[in-house]
Amino acid sequence: MRPLTFFIVTILVMAVALPVVADDQQKAKKQINRIIAMATDSTGRRIVSMTISDALGVSRRELVRERRQTGLNYGSLFVAHQLISGGATMTAIAAQLKVGKNVWQIATEQRTNWKQISAAAKKLNNKIEDNLYRRFSKSQPYEDRDQADHYNPDFDVVKADYAVTQEEIEQAQNTYIFWRDRASERRGERLDTAQEQAARLDPIRAGGPQGRDAGMGSLPPAAGGLPPN
Repeated sequence: MRPLTFFIVTILVMAVALPVVADDQQKAKKQINRIIAMATDSTGRRIVSMTISDALGVSRRELVRERRQTGLNYGSLFVAHQLISGGATMTAIAAQLKVGKNVWQIATEQRTNWKQISAAAKKLNNKIEDNLYRRFSKSQPYEDRDQADHYNPDFDVVKADYAVTQEEIEQAQNTYIFWRDRASERRGERLDTAQEQAARLDPIRAGGPQGRDAGMGSLPPAAGGLPPN
């Protein structure tokens, strides 16, 4: 192939490929932001933490440690672990974060397969919703799991947990309410007036993710750190 022809073909291939990569990255970000938004609420964070732990095969205690080490929210932490599965290390990722890079820049430099990450994040979101529904249907096994894992969402908060838009939080809230109501319908529950008033004060029954000022679990505890064993 002549040099000029080769150059033209290369330019055409790049012109087609770059928009595809950008589209895959946007789809991945959309799925990742769904994870982040759900975890802005303490109950949502319980489910997100547990689901990611199961998906990655990493203990919840270790996830909390990694979040405190890197400052990553759960969505970005999930991306980081996708990079780790491709050969990166958490130490190397943490070092790059310290010099000002974000996980998306790190992933781009590693020529990440955004389509694969998008698919993995979508699968995770489906499992998060499944666990939400199951928790609302029968909470005791999930409370037992929290106890066994020594997990407390009030000790699992970083600043980046709120790096989502109000619209994304509202979408997470709608998802939360949908599965809560579906579980209530299955149990045949109907709230009377007194229960409705109580529900407005209960973050589990009042609607889930509501942003930084949502109440318990929305701000880090004064002491910080990990919960005791």
